[in-house]
Amino acid sequence: MNHRLPQYRIELRVDVTASVPLSAPMEIAATVYLPDPARLSSPPVVVFAGPGGGYTRGYFDLHFEGHANYSEADFHTAHGTIYVAYDHLGVGDSTITHCDALTVEILADSNAAMVADVLAQLQRGIGSGFPPIIAPFVIGTGQSMGAGVTIVMQGRCRTFDAVAILGVSAIHTRLPQAVPSAAARARSAYHFTRATPLQALSVPQAAAAIPDFRYAFHWEDIPPDILDVDMQGGYPVRKTAPYFGSLTLPVCAVAMMSPGYFAPEAASIDVPVFIGVGERDVCPDPWREPSAYSGSDDVSVYVVPRMAHMHNFASTRALLWRRLEAWSRMVALDRENSRG
Repeated sequence: MNHRLPQYRIELRVDVTASVPLSAPMEIAATVYLPDPARLSSPPVVVFAGPGGGYTRGYFDLHFEGHANYSEADFHTAHGTIYVAYDHLGVGDSTITHCDALTVEILADSNAAMVADVLAQLQRGIGSGFPPIIAPFVIGTGQSMGAGVTIVMQGRCRTFDAVAILGVSAIHTRLPQAVPSAAARARSAYHFTRATPLQALSVPQAAAAIPDFRYAFHWEDIPPDILDVDMQGGYPVRKTAPYFGSLTLPVCAVAMMSPGYFAPEAASIDVPVFIGVGERDVCPDPWREPSAYSGSDDVSVYVVPRMAHMHNFASTRALLWRRLEAWSRMVALDRENSRG
């Protein structure tokens, strides 16, 4: 497999221990993808992207031998956006100890601390020859679990100037199944709340309630060799993992598919919201989703054709990336214009 490195790429490990109520050092791994300084957008836009359950920040920089243009990070940097992909605590290259003690609030607060640190580094000047980034427009995004944690981050910490919520429902996240009875069984298995003790959650048990991850995750036109790379090690309990997959998963992710799990924070978000889902995804009725963001006066919805839950594997992935890029420019310029 040919995993090509972008020209401007900086690997970071950010100490977030002070934000975590656990007696252990905690670090978040992040990759900063920088555009050519000559192409930097005005105003500068910085996007922070968190992966879904079972995946790492590599999901945003996919490269497959014999296939081109699967890297979302490459796409956005080519358009002048600074793109930061990161692993949540308990995921990938971040600290994975205490996976069973990580709540969604801890994930959100630690991610917010990481964002503040990276923005400070960008302001001081990061990378050789890259200009300091002053007063950027900062967007939080994520896919699936990463999008859910982004909702909580914004509700608790007011981290971002706008949020792009991809592949998660603020009402009730439900993985689609080809057989209706299987879908009903999966829904009944996820009945948790934010108050459910972490000890009551089990990733293997929760996964057993969903018989067909392939149908939910990938449209039928995905190249077989790419599908094999993603699924051959198992999911969500991976026995082996590609570079974009995680062998570990915070147990709190199990509860995130319960009704109303993200509702309090979603309702408190008062910045622009972009909702992006595939034609076959976890929002059975995407047009109801804006009602969850009652505090925002700017909510957009985009349903991408021939796309299942894992957006960046889809043949239509560039449709979503282009829409995100255009939306990010629009809301960034709206802020600039509102300031006179």
